[in-house]
Amino acid sequence: MGIRETLNKNPGLTTGATAGIILLAVGFIIYQLSSGGTPSVATKAYYTIDDGKTWFADDINKVPPFDHDGKPAVRAYVYECPGGKPFVSHMERYTPEAKKSMEAAQKANDPNNPVLMEDVMANGMEVKKPGADPVKGWVKQSNSAVASKIMELKCPDGKIDGIQPVVP
Repeated sequence: MGIRETLNKNPGLTTGATAGIILLAVGFIIYQLSSGGTPSVATKAYYTIDDGKTWFADDINKVPPFDHDGKPAVRAYVYECPGGKPFVSHMERYTPEAKKSMEAAQKANDPNNPVLMEDVMANGMEVKKPGADPVKGWVKQSNSAVASKIMELKCPDGKIDGIQPVVP
């Protein structure tokens, strides 16, 4: 006898199996909604005042460079490799002109203005590897050939597998 014939001859079994499947599906949905939920929005970022040797967490909305303990603090991108300790991959700051624009946009409550962000990303952001020359090491992010090499993720041993961001 086939499955269809068995279900037709036993309507109670069919109803029970259908109810069981529905209960499993509802249970799975409830589990998914309660366990993960919506990921939280980052409120902190890492910054450094000593070329990436050390770093600290602060408000993600700060516009680097900013003063921290009398020194300019820049954004630090911290990562960890399998079996290794955290390290700063690269640092980021705004040019003085872009910093003024970003701070003005924050005061006007318009920090996500697309025209401003396009200009800042094209002309106002600079990146640097830890240990690079403190003056000549900063490269505009719009210089994509050089900036992409600076922002390339590699473990200190040169490997690229398993790198994970360290979240404040």
